[in-house]
Amino acid sequence: MFFTSRRIPVRANSLWITRRFGLARRAFAMRPILAKTIVLGFILFASPAVTAEQVDVATPVRGLIELPIVVAMRNRYFATEGLEIRKIQIEPEVAVKALVAEQVDFSLAWDASLGAAISGGPIKLVAATAARPLHVLMSRPEIRSGKDLKGKTLGVDELFGTTDYLSRVAMRYLGVDPDKDVNIVETGSSALRFIELRAGSIHAAVIDAATAARAEEEGFKRLVHLGDIIDLPVFGVAVTAKKLAARREQVKKFIRATLRGARFAKQNRTDSVRIIQSYLKITSSQAAKAYVAAVGAFTDDGFVSERALALSVRRIREKDQIAAGADLAKVVDRTLLREIMADRRKIPSWLKQYDL
Repeated sequence: MFFTSRRIPVRANSLWITRRFGLARRAFAMRPILAKTIVLGFILFASPAVTAEQVDVATPVRGLIELPIVVAMRNRYFATEGLEIRKIQIEPEVAVKALVAEQVDFSLAWDASLGAAISGGPIKLVAATAARPLHVLMSRPEIRSGKDLKGKTLGVDELFGTTDYLSRVAMRYLGVDPDKDVNIVETGSSALRFIELRAGSIHAAVIDAATAARAEEEGFKRLVHLGDIIDLPVFGVAVTAKKLAARREQVKKFIRATLRGARFAKQNRTDSVRIIQSYLKITSSQAAKAYVAAVGAFTDDGFVSERALALSVRRIREKDQIAAGADLAKVVDRTLLREIMADRRKIPSWLKQYDL
């Protein structure tokens, strides 16, 4: 005989199998605990060891469009990066002046920042947070289609402003000539446009997705979601060239935390709806509808397409009558986004779900 067989008792064999595979199961089950421990470790060592840097962020509006920033603040992603955020609501043009004067560290007003940059100002766009509009064209209940808008009044924030442009895009999409078929009037902010819509002073208006959710519950008609028909960045992170050169790591931390907020918002509907409801002081059903309408507009990597960026630049040049300006490469800086992406590629795939 070249070998001998040995029968292993069934009970002993079962015990060996149970122990071996039980350990494997426990090891696999420990992975979420390990990941959370690593995350906690980052928080503990990032926060107390170093005094948090206070960062002032200028935002043009308090609204749904801020969701990635708000999520990042509430989930302490900025704190994990050693940043203490102070968010300040400032008119877009004033925010640009404050940015250049170093009175704020970041501006989220995309159009105003881009306009200053292509005019030769010392500003860089370093990340987009909303790659498509979070706006909806809403009408009074009796308006059922584009043809019903002919001869009617359309409210916008200001002539040649963002909602004016988006309203014209929506009109053309619905087969209406905005220059001949409708009367466009200035009515102010999204909230004011909704008030005018209720009162019957205007027949339709482009309003933000959260206000649109409320309007629908009151019987107003949704005609078109602008994010479904046009790629156009409307919100993003701008800094001065000086700050990008001198405080590059701080800028990177801010972007990284913001993108974590965007990823969380896109991957965690229930928690995000609660945050929207709390932040905007709306009902849970309105928050849920607003989330569905808006979530697809947020970018979790900070990039927008070249086509969308070119459209944004062309629109701003036409609006501000800028005949010539800086090259696109001098206006937008994507190097930090590429660095953040490269860093994330080094994270094991099973660990990425915990969004380190």
